[in-house]
Amino acid sequence: MASVTPGTGGTIKSTTAEGQAHEILSFISLKQLSEVTNPGQVTNVLASHDQQALFFSGTYQFSVSQVIDGSGNLTLSVNPYLVGAGFQVGTGGTFKGNSPEKYALEVLMYLQNLERNPTLNPSSRNYVTGTYNSDTGLYQGSFSLPVLFNLDAGSGNVNYGADPYLL
Repeated sequence: MASVTPGTGGTIKSTTAEGQAHEILSFISLKQLSEVTNPGQVTNVLASHDQQALFFSGTYQFSVSQVIDGSGNLTLSVNPYLVGAGFQVGTGGTFKGNSPEKYALEVLMYLQNLERNPTLNPSSRNYVTGTYNSDTGLYQGSFSLPVLFNLDAGSGNVNYGADPYLL
């Protein structure tokens, strides 16, 4: 389990990076459905839950701007496409992206980084992929995150949650 700190007062509440990825990608998927929050009808996150395999899988694509500062450091910044989504990063959290799109890429890149660490990922799982193409200005990849799945006996609601895979 990759423990993280959710931002106080933030939209995303999970205390694991895996959970944060599941939440933010689901949040974006939901907001993409509305013409109010997605006036351009852009679908940059495609995702689905597989009840048999117990995975939340899909693809993502974000338009990014690239800047090289005076010290030669390269910075990539996601160009948001959702408007008025009601997303709050919160304060004091591990992740700082101030839009759902920025937050999502930060969490996904964080998971990619952790997956490369054999101490935290002894099973060598590669559930998050991503690449940046400077010619197109796109950062894109895929995810296949393990999930827990159950039915709430009281309400009948279907519940999905992240099943942490990192130590």
